[in-house]
Amino acid sequence: MLTKMRYGLNFLVYTPTFSKEKVDLIKKVADMGFDGVEVPFNDLSVLDAKATNRAREAAGVGLTACCVMLPGTSLCGEDDVERRAGLKRIRQMVDITADMGGDTVAGPLYSPVRYLTGSGRTDDEWKWCVEGLKAAGEHARKAGITLAVEPLNRFETYVFNTVADCAALVKEVGSPNVKVLFDTFHANIEEKDSPAAIRAAGPLLGHFHASENDRGTPGTGQVPWKECFAALTEIGYDRWVTIESFATGIVDLCAAACIWRPIYDSADQLATDGLAFLKQTAGDA
Repeated sequence: MLTKMRYGLNFLVYTPTFSKEKVDLIKKVADMGFDGVEVPFNDLSVLDAKATNRAREAAGVGLTACCVMLPGTSLCGEDDVERRAGLKRIRQMVDITADMGGDTVAGPLYSPVRYLTGSGRTDDEWKWCVEGLKAAGEHARKAGITLAVEPLNRFETYVFNTVADCAALVKEVGSPNVKVLFDTFHANIEEKDSPAAIRAAGPLLGHFHASENDRGTPGTGQVPWKECFAALTEIGYDRWVTIESFATGIVDLCAAACIWRPIYDSADQLATDGLAFLKQTAGDA
């Protein structure tokens, strides 16, 4: 049984941005039975760390951040200015997460989503990613934050597509605060065997996104959930399992996630049914 595992909900199921006006969502999600919330970090200027931390403390939940790199900020960009901007953004996200009382900054912390060059990653891009994440990892260590680097599917990035590739990066970075994020949606596309990929990641696994193969409610699709949880148990995983989907009524967000049809009945239904399914499957119900 994964008795130490914590369950979170990514707020992208409700909103693309998390401003001060959205902090009531924290209590809403806590009342559903989640142990924590995941705040989307897009435009950092709209975030209110103090208000978020107050609401988090009042609700008695933990917090993680789901982060993306914006155009002009990339650890593997050819332009040194772009790489410096990428490192600056990660440091800012680490500081904001710490101010919110969170413990993890997760996402593709290397390049903007859906930025494609038409070719594979170069040796220089690998080297630049390692250099950037070493510096970011040191900043995260001082702040007590874990950086969880997410491999995405081939249609969203060319940089890191598999857990094994991302794990090799993390090993070379060599920071205890830089880990791998496993996302069941991306793994369903890129991994030959998702449970085997989890076991291979082992202690390098720092965050887990629970997302059905169609981004719908966990348990309604093709992801091998029982086998994935068995693998998590085998490696002694005791961190976050966070449901991630996207608000189907928000045009810009749906376009970014390539969601063109309804994939669940309602956000509340996805959250409550998904949580119940994950807990039951993990043996925590």
